[in-house]
Amino acid sequence: QGYDLVRPFVGSFGLLGRTLEAVFRLRPGRASAFLKRPWTGGFPPFHPLPRFLFRLWDELYAFHFGPEGEVARFREAFGGEEAGPLDLRPLFPRGMGVGEGPLEDPRFSWADGAPPPPVPPAFRRLVEALGG
Repeated sequence: QGYDLVRPFVGSFGLLGRTLEAVFRLRPGRASAFLKRPWTGGFPPFHPLPRFLFRLWDELYAFHFGPEGEVARFREAFGGEEAGPLDLRPLFPRGMGVGEGPLEDPRFSWADGAPPPPVPPAFRRLVEALGG
């Protein structure tokens, strides 16, 4: 039992601290799909909603994982084709920041080396409550 601080930490863009170490855990028996299709403008609603959804130039990419039936429903809703591994490091040699750039997700666009986004009031209150 306890608090799940992973999402607020990741979404704080460094306000809650720096990541010094990351541990990745694998979940056996989960299905996954990484798909792409042509970008037609705007982020359409999907059900189920993919874990990651972004536009890179003229392609819309989506990655989803979970139970096999849910991933199959996502594949059908999204359409498109399998996407291969992407190496985005050359696009962001100085790190990903918020600004006009080649990659866009439903929240904002990402640019090379740009500053982090403004801190939402809810994050500011969380930092203050945690003594930051």
